[in-house]
Amino acid sequence: MSAKEIVSFKEFEDLLIKATNTANEGITISSMDQPDRPLVFVNDGFERLTGYSKEDVIGKNCRFLQGKETDKAPVEAIRQAIKNGEQTTVELLNYKKDGTPFWNRLSITPLKDKNDVTTHYVGVQSDITELRETQKNLKAANKDLALFQDRINFELEEARRVQNFILPSALPETEKIRFSSVFEPMDQIGGDFYDVIEIEKGVYGILIADVTGHGIQAALLTFMTSFAFKNAALHTSSTAKVVSATNEKLYDKMPRGSFITMFYAVYNSNDKTLTYTQAGHPEGYLLRPSSKVVTPLTSESPLVGAFSGDSVNYRESKIRLEVGDKIILYTDAILEVWNSDNVMLNKEDFISFLIENSNQPIHDLLGRIKSFGLNYSGQKTFKDDFTMLGFEILG
Repeated sequence: MSAKEIVSFKEFEDLLIKATNTANEGITISSMDQPDRPLVFVNDGFERLTGYSKEDVIGKNCRFLQGKETDKAPVEAIRQAIKNGEQTTVELLNYKKDGTPFWNRLSITPLKDKNDVTTHYVGVQSDITELRETQKNLKAANKDLALFQDRINFELEEARRVQNFILPSALPETEKIRFSSVFEPMDQIGGDFYDVIEIEKGVYGILIADVTGHGIQAALLTFMTSFAFKNAALHTSSTAKVVSATNEKLYDKMPRGSFITMFYAVYNSNDKTLTYTQAGHPEGYLLRPSSKVVTPLTSESPLVGAFSGDSVNYRESKIRLEVGDKIILYTDAILEVWNSDNVMLNKEDFISFLIENSNQPIHDLLGRIKSFGLNYSGQKTFKDDFTMLGFEILG
């Protein structure tokens, strides 16, 4: 080898050492052919990382970094890798010169001669204490989040029980009238609810309502609304008075920005009259199969719970029904359906569908309406609570 080549090799060696010393990681080289496999090189990064100087550690086995809390499993993994002449990476608790513990991600790689004999091991050490602390905090946060989710799920299930409690367990049915309903909340609990109560013999109060929002708050509001409604409905057959009394009970008790839409009707099967109040709710429909006519039921009254009784006026309308007539009440999910082209269901198409199916029994009709909406959207479920309530006049 020429003198020039020797100088170039020395320059390269100096450059390599300089580059190694500028690295943030600790870099060590251990000799495998000397007793106890001592360190023969450590870079400046090792000194910064551990607090040990080169003079402190050269000639010693690097086990001095271990302490009383060091796990034996990664230490054993290192021993096995060295025994088999293999590379490995472990994470273990080490200690600095001043006794401060730190988490060390240690990667060791064998250097072998031309006979495939391991002569040295290069170790690269990184301080991952902050990362481990972050992982620990994240794990604890995830555990707390899981506990919180379990608690929320429990509360949602309890709220769902409350909501189911306020829904009628069975609908009235006589030789004069037949009721049917469909109730599918978007989540475990939703803001829709309905009720049918017999005010007196042959006189029925029929309610469908939609509380803003979903979840626990919506469930509590539906419970409040149902309680206020029933207290009022059992004392008068005037739908306007019932809705007005419900509004008075709820006003100033509703969370800010919350409100209820209601459609409340009273059907007297003795004289076939239907009185109703539409309070911010989608209009109902009267289907008359004998003439293939669909009549909207409107009274254009304001929302419930949002305004004081001094500033609102609830009106009621009255019509006479015939045998074969059907009344359809619903929440807004069926009319807020979008297809794959982002086009919302047209109300005229919905009415045409009602006319075409007006001869169907009320139960079958509600099922067909549900399928009609889902087929239009191309989805398996609605994006909002889906509730319908209907009845047909039998005699």
